[in-house]
Amino acid sequence: MKIVITVDIDKQTIAKRTGQAAFFVIYEDGNIVKFVANRHGQGEAHHQHTHKHMGSEEHTNEHAKDVRGLQGCDIILVQAVGENMREALESIGLKVKKIRKKDGLTADEVVKNFLAGNIKN
Repeated sequence: MKIVITVDIDKQTIAKRTGQAAFFVIYEDGNIVKFVANRHGQGEAHHQHTHKHMGSEEHTNEHAKDVRGLQGCDIILVQAVGENMREALESIGLKVKKIRKKDGLTADEVVKNFLAGNIKN
């Protein structure tokens, strides 16, 4: 199973908002296999400025460009995800599962807890 986690610039701390994550980190069998940069990971001010005049479909399409590198993965674990990003992730076949701070503060902790069955709905 390939698991995706959204992380900040340090490549370990869980990103609070999926659209502003600096990187998507892909795990397979509990090990990191790849980091995918998120060009929207420039912070909320950049995000609002860039998408201020976009419609919902256009905004989703912009996110879809960012998540292409995640194709072939099975699930993404996120703290918060906007509607447009959720649509983009689901359009490439990713299951979106919400996590909480108690599930882990780092990508390694979250993946370990997920694989152990400790993350509940």
